[in-house]
Amino acid sequence: MVLRRRGRLVEPKVPAAREERPLRLARRKNPLKTTGSSAARAGDFRPFARASVPPHSGTVPNTRKPAGPHRRMPAQDSLWLHLDRPENLMVVTSVLWTRTPVDPAQLRSLVSDRLLARYPVYFQRPVRHGRALYWETDPGFDLADHLVVRDLPAPADQAALEKFVAARRSEPLHPKRPLWTIDLLQGYHGGSVLVCRTHHAMADGIRLTQVLFSLLNPVEGATVPHAKVGGAGPHREPVAQPVARLGATVLRALGDTGAKVQLQAARVHPVLESAVALPLLGATAAVGATGAVAGFLSSTLDGGPRRAADTVASTATTLWHSLTGTGDLLGPSTATGLWDGEPGVEKTAAWGDPVPLITLGRIGHDTGTTINDVCTALVAGALDRYFAAHGTARTEPSDLGWLIPVSLSAFDDELPATLGNHFSLVLAQLPLGRRTFAERLAEVHRRVARIRDSFEPVLTFGMQYAIAQSPAPVGLPLSRFFAGKAVGVLTNVPGPRTLMTLAGAEVDGIVGWAPCSGRQAITICIFSYAGQVRFGLGSDRKLIPDPRLLVDALAEEFAELAQRA
Repeated sequence: MVLRRRGRLVEPKVPAAREERPLRLARRKNPLKTTGSSAARAGDFRPFARASVPPHSGTVPNTRKPAGPHRRMPAQDSLWLHLDRPENLMVVTSVLWTRTPVDPAQLRSLVSDRLLARYPVYFQRPVRHGRALYWETDPGFDLADHLVVRDLPAPADQAALEKFVAARRSEPLHPKRPLWTIDLLQGYHGGSVLVCRTHHAMADGIRLTQVLFSLLNPVEGATVPHAKVGGAGPHREPVAQPVARLGATVLRALGDTGAKVQLQAARVHPVLESAVALPLLGATAAVGATGAVAGFLSSTLDGGPRRAADTVASTATTLWHSLTGTGDLLGPSTATGLWDGEPGVEKTAAWGDPVPLITLGRIGHDTGTTINDVCTALVAGALDRYFAAHGTARTEPSDLGWLIPVSLSAFDDELPATLGNHFSLVLAQLPLGRRTFAERLAEVHRRVARIRDSFEPVLTFGMQYAIAQSPAPVGLPLSRFFAGKAVGVLTNVPGPRTLMTLAGAEVDGIVGWAPCSGRQAITICIFSYAGQVRFGLGSDRKLIPDPRLLVDALAEEFAELAQRA
């Protein structure tokens, strides 16, 4: 890759990976919070430094010109730099391990050819020029600052690896360099480990996952089909009677709302509960009767009128689902009372044994649900077990909000060279306190299907963009408000279905974590690879010091389910 520096073409410096090189870490400080006096000194052009502005001057002093090639950072990318906090770093972490050792020289070659040569952002650091953020090519780029080779500390088992990853998840990236690192650890079960950390400002999780996959090759030349992820429009499940479905959707929403209102009324006085129940019963009967009549009348239609009625009903259902999701996002938080408190700096990392994908697929097929639904229901069951063991389980069925990343574009053979973020975060309510796994799975499927059949991903992306474009005094409080709707982030990553190799070494397993924001306490990633599924859990050590108990609860939940399946 050729770069332009001060009018002449130069090759970027890409030396061999440095072995046993201690990492130089930045101070635990929000890089966007810098003092004006230090930033305004002549020649001072630190990343993120904001020049001081005299009160009511009417002008904004500019820093000097960037030192190398640069481009303005899109708002949806710069948002993640503004959200960076020592207690919740906006860094995506991925870990993969191999059966045999990875040669550092071959890994260096792969990184140079498949990352640096394809995506210039891996050469670039974020800087502030005037009031805007830019990606600037780092004139002193050195691959050895980013690709570090070392031995995994003794006893080099999974506990040692989890401890190392937890420490890395707690450390900020160097703000004066491109915002990524790769640790190649040797000696793990006779193989190697790759710990990749990339700032969310560079790309969203789906694109970073695809970048990670680009370092891999299929075993014995097998082809790797693309995962079916992404898309901005609604995904409707086929139904025979869309009009009847619309009536059932409104009836269910009315019933859910009525149950919540009655519960609050019962806490005040039994008489108030009865007074609320009668109008709700009448409204439910009226809606049910109207839906039944409308469904019967539509079934008598044929041809064009029938198709028109079905189209109108399907569109109305999608709009209703979108309105419901927006109401959840703007309504009261369901994440209160569990893991409350301010997070700390120190994080954890844990994962369990893999779960056979074929078993999850069979359960989904038998129940008319998806593998994603089954995995999400397993997480909800593990949370029930965890809260019960800690004496914090709620006395009645309830919900717990999670933010789920949804990619607005599918996997693509040719990612944009600039990468960037093209996804949204949707709020999903996981059911707690359900009596059986079947009940929990049915509820998860219904709620996930509602999100799929809605414009919620597009609406939340618009909110994210508006927050990114807003002044900090407005955007940051809004971001914290929406982050407070969820206890954490739940991600599902469909990886390669066939065995892959890294520099000739067979990849044995992959886990990963998306970052949390605000006061969120936990991130869970469901990662499928080569017929197996792993659940990676990362928590705030101050709020959830024992993530291994959650891992064990997941294992117990799956073992009980597999026995019944």
